[in-house]
Amino acid sequence: MDASTARAVLHYVLAGGCRIAVTGTAALDPSRGELVLLPAAARHRISPLPGLRAVSPPSTAAGGTGPADPADPLGPAVGIAALDGPGGPVRLLSLRTGYDPRAVRPLVAGLPRAVLLERRRVEAAPLLRDTLGLLAEPGRRPGPGDRLLVLRAFEAALALAAGPRPPGAAHPHPGIDRTVAAIETRYAEPWTVDTLAREAGMSRSSFTAAFREAVGTSPARHLTARRIREAARLLAETGLPQSAVPARVGYRSRVGFHLAFRTAYGTTPGEYRAAAPRRA
Repeated sequence: MDASTARAVLHYVLAGGCRIAVTGTAALDPSRGELVLLPAAARHRISPLPGLRAVSPPSTAAGGTGPADPADPLGPAVGIAALDGPGGPVRLLSLRTGYDPRAVRPLVAGLPRAVLLERRRVEAAPLLRDTLGLLAEPGRRPGPGDRLLVLRAFEAALALAAGPRPPGAAHPHPGIDRTVAAIETRYAEPWTVDTLAREAGMSRSSFTAAFREAVGTSPARHLTARRIREAARLLAETGLPQSAVPARVGYRSRVGFHLAFRTAYGTTPGEYRAAAPRRA
């Protein structure tokens, strides 16, 4: 992992409840079905509830019992751990991933060091819910695709965390939820601000203002960031011809794609692909 790669950690509670104490911020108490996202892998401790006996975050790979690989600063991509506490057994699915911070800067900016995603929000996000369910399957063995699955879970959780505020917060609007989900999963469609506003069921002006307030950036920039993030993944992780990448992520103009990619990553798509083995 090079210096340009950031780290993230996710903890998904499979059973029971626990306390996650994060350095520099208030502790969180997730229960079954809830997810805690640490977008910068902040230092933290995990304790069972109600007895707060602190333990280290689990680092055991799913299906195994060995320690983390010392050559890998993140540890295994997928880990499942059981904690014993007075309140009953606690089971956690812990995920670790690296990512390029430039690709998700608009989403990460402004997020706290730890974000709790309630069970109803996780269950309402099919991509995140299904990926977590797959990674937590009993008896599942670690595989070469784990890191890609974990990265997909992180991106889905990040989009959810950076999306509209939960009910009770200022200016919630379910249409923004739909739009954020559409951008995350249907980025290749020929979206415009007008069609995104229709997806949200709002006027263009109201939608643009509400989206910026909720997400922290404009709809167009959020869409561009998602498309370019997927393009970077295709270039680095697949053999898809470079000429086919723009259309795959929703660009009709190769020139426009190249300009957007260079703006996001400071390099051309070809140079990014050539450097991918070194990043890996």
